[in-house]
Amino acid sequence: MNEHFEWAFGYCAARGYAAPVAATLPPALWFDAGKPDQTGRFILGNASGEAAAAAFAAVDAPHIYVDIAAPRDAILPHIPPHWQPRDPMWLMATGANMPEARATPDFTIEVEEGANRFEAVARHTDGALAARGVLGIHAATAVYDQIVTEAQFGRRGLGSAIMAELGRRALGRGVTECLLVATSDGKALYERLGWTLRSDIVSVISPPA
Repeated sequence: MNEHFEWAFGYCAARGYAAPVAATLPPALWFDAGKPDQTGRFILGNASGEAAAAAFAAVDAPHIYVDIAAPRDAILPHIPPHWQPRDPMWLMATGANMPEARATPDFTIEVEEGANRFEAVARHTDGALAARGVLGIHAATAVYDQIVTEAQFGRRGLGSAIMAELGRRALGRGVTECLLVATSDGKALYERLGWTLRSDIVSVISPPA
């Protein structure tokens, strides 16, 4: 299974969605998101511009996301009129041994563990929510998602601390590879933490009805 597909299974676990299923757009996965602005999502994995064009042509419903692991300039020319490309994103990977995070003495981190999902929350000593993050597990792969630090607590190493704690828990579940999809805001941070780029991710949304 290619890493983009592996990411989709872990992402669904992190978000609490039903697991992806094989789609009628081969080779692709589909999962329901159930949101007004995102009905569902096709994951094409490593696909050519021509394969992406065929996938776009097969979508006849509004608010459908189509994600492709391919260079952006190979896909953009094939996007139909009125479809909306999202901002650039990148699939990134690392091993299960996360680097040691710097100490955060004014904060405590609590983790809620489920069968295939962990949620970590960092709080300041005054009780204020400072940061949070989620991790979904599928087989031996963990997917990090929604790593967010509140603006007033930025630049204190909380994002790294959240990820390190989630990684430690994942290691105990037999995880050997970690994946995430980074936006431009997070890409540099993850690279500093030792994550490597695997692919551009081009995500496009079908137009409203």
